[in-house]
Amino acid sequence: MSSAASDRIVRGGPPRCRRLLASIALLALSLQASPAAAGPQWSARFGQGGGSRTWDPEFLWELQLRSELLFGAPGDEHLRIGPALELRSVDVETFEVGAGLALLLPVVRGFPIVLSALGGYGWRSEPDASGLFLVTTLAWGYRSYDWHGSYALALQPYLSGRMRLDDPRHWEITLGVELDLEGILLIPILALRMLLSGDDPDEPSEPLEPLEPLEPVEPRAQGR
Repeated sequence: MSSAASDRIVRGGPPRCRRLLASIALLALSLQASPAAAGPQWSARFGQGGGSRTWDPEFLWELQLRSELLFGAPGDEHLRIGPALELRSVDVETFEVGAGLALLLPVVRGFPIVLSALGGYGWRSEPDASGLFLVTTLAWGYRSYDWHGSYALALQPYLSGRMRLDDPRHWEITLGVELDLEGILLIPILALRMLLSGDDPDEPSEPLEPLEPLEPVEPRAQGR
């Protein structure tokens, strides 16, 4: 088919075809001009909490690491979505790994709600207790947006519900707090570095050089 014939089809085709082509063109222009293609933001946190099981009346204590890589428009006022990962241990007797999706809902700027749904496998010390599980988590707290990097600081309480797939009657409900992993690791490292170097945090690391006195400026003669 010649280019002239195809041009006549585009120009003189049915209205539905013309609307489709116009929509594709507008979408392409918006993707090129929009800042939504900014880099993703990731976050990692250490959490601990407690709760109960439907098959065991004793209180359970959990330790976990959670991380997400969220994509979306830049800024803390936009919805973002991406993959999520979780490592967890209960009473230091289990090891559980989960992966899935996380969704950030910007209900309040700087304090979004993060919903996650993950599936995974848990190795448990109880006989015949290891197996697959599903977990959903609701977290609401502080989460920054880093305009100069790709890491978002976070501090947030969470509520989780977990179901064992080998027996849907086996549920776990836990409540806890997640602390930003970078903050947990960076502050002790900086304190140890200061302690080993012997620097006083209230004093500059190098003495400041005295400023040289400024030379007087002679006034310019103004012409009449």
